[in-house]
Amino acid sequence: MQPLPEVGDLVRDTATGRVGFYVDSVAGRFLIRPVHGGREWEAEPGDVQLATPMRELRARAAEINARSRRDIGS
Repeated sequence: MQPLPEVGDLVRDTATGRVGFYVDSVAGRFLIRPVHGGREWEAEPGDVQLATPMRELRARAAEINARSRRDIGS
């Protein structure tokens, strides 16, 4: 059995292939926020796994870059 993710952990939804940040658990399902922002989605806990360190590094760098582009444009 996999450990439960903590809020802010980068996870991969194996059912969809999407990667995002774990937000919460609602009614037995996981709520995940996309790396680049946008609408959160729900996933079955059995379909969610912690992202590999390399995938996490890429995702966090992409999030920082996207945030800096938004800040420059304001």
